[in-house]
Amino acid sequence: MIKELVKKQAVLYGDELFATDIDSLETLTYCELEKKAREYADLFKNRGVGEGQAVGLFMGNCLEFMLCFYGILFLNAIPVPMNPAIENKKLRYIIDDANLHYIIKKEADISVISDISVCEHSVIQKVTMLELSHGDKHHKKVECVEDTALILYTSGTTGEPKGVQLTHKNLISEMRYITEAHRLERKDKVLCVLPWYHINGLVITMLTPLLAGHELFVTSGFDAEKFWKQVKTYQITWFSGVPVFYSYLLLEQEETVGETTLRFARSASSPLSVSVIKKFEEKYKIPVIESYGMTEGGSQLTSNPLPPLQRKAGSVGLAFGNKIKIVDEQWNDMPIMEEGEVAVKGDNITAGYLNKPSVNQETFHDKWMKTGDIGYLDEDGYLFLTGRKKELINRMGEKFSPKEIDEVLYEIDGVEIAGTVGITHQLYGEQVVSFIKLREGTKLSVAEIKKYCRNKLMDIKVPKEIIFLDQFPLGDNGKVQRKKLVELYKEKYDEE
Repeated sequence: MIKELVKKQAVLYGDELFATDIDSLETLTYCELEKKAREYADLFKNRGVGEGQAVGLFMGNCLEFMLCFYGILFLNAIPVPMNPAIENKKLRYIIDDANLHYIIKKEADISVISDISVCEHSVIQKVTMLELSHGDKHHKKVECVEDTALILYTSGTTGEPKGVQLTHKNLISEMRYITEAHRLERKDKVLCVLPWYHINGLVITMLTPLLAGHELFVTSGFDAEKFWKQVKTYQITWFSGVPVFYSYLLLEQEETVGETTLRFARSASSPLSVSVIKKFEEKYKIPVIESYGMTEGGSQLTSNPLPPLQRKAGSVGLAFGNKIKIVDEQWNDMPIMEEGEVAVKGDNITAGYLNKPSVNQETFHDKWMKTGDIGYLDEDGYLFLTGRKKELINRMGEKFSPKEIDEVLYEIDGVEIAGTVGITHQLYGEQVVSFIKLREGTKLSVAEIKKYCRNKLMDIKVPKEIIFLDQFPLGDNGKVQRKKLVELYKEKYDEE
């Protein structure tokens, strides 16, 4: 169990620094982590939290998040991390689905949790515990699989959120796979810029350093203007980011960066343009390790290996620990270089979604899980993703991924963020529409962009409409929210 790992590392590394909060300058040693996790567990127990109960963790990145997370685990309860900016409708759904009776948050102000019935609230050190009214006096356990350590909800961009149940075995296996893939060592130092209420930030940058035995430095969020100073000040050796971070960092001047201690930069959560990777590596001389993961796999499923081993442009790399194959709709294996749906299997893969028996039946087969991603494997076992099954554009019967168009758009100097969608069309089925955010000070015309696309793409894939945005709809994990782009398009024409 994870609490046993905390105990073990406290014995091994004692008073050595484990975590530093860059914003508050607070620190935790390995011993302090264990001691305070026990204290928090006792406080939660004294206020009514029992073994097997799910507890909402409602805060951004800070050391209190970490202590609450481990404190819940020390009590043999189950943390349910949530975005503090979550919509009230989704919050109510999660409270009911996970049978939450408690929410723990950092701020004493409870106004953000509106329209939720709260029995009482009490301040526990630097955090506040809210007891929710469910109309009963007995706090029941959540009905989840045995050994569950964490429930994390998917974003629900294509429907209602799904509670992913991850066991202690899932998480510890995944931490080992990440450590192996990135060759993490005791001397490493990671900068945590992704939110810990998301699987990438939580498992990659909060949990894995505990297993690797190295330091972590946490900040409230990514800030391109502060990033390089943070790297220099704290001698950071790696970080995990999302594609949009790299677009922002490309705006910085080389002379403001200088020599860096970074040995690699990691990108995941959504595909990173080959063009952006090349520009970043040419500018900063730091290898970008593109990986692929999902909540259901505990985060990472594949990763490109570190230099000097081969990294393949456009690939999300090799499987580490788990197994990958490509299948058709009937679960038949697809040949090398042929597209199909990506399926995964391994000790890191969830046993299923909470309270979703029909979805579990569709998704899992003989311990394999369909991911919903489309791609192919090459002769060396490298995985190439070509799109999401639910995002494929269907124009006149021709199905293709919006990612293909985005890749071309990112090749154009001045394009900071791009997102392509299929818009319902009476004649063609769907029409290709691309949204673009330009870099500050850049001027590009629709005609110039279309001309470039016509030289790179079949006519059927060339965007028929280009829409410029000042603000792009991005998810908590940095992914372009294509569903929201479709909604923006509909709103635009409804107004007209």
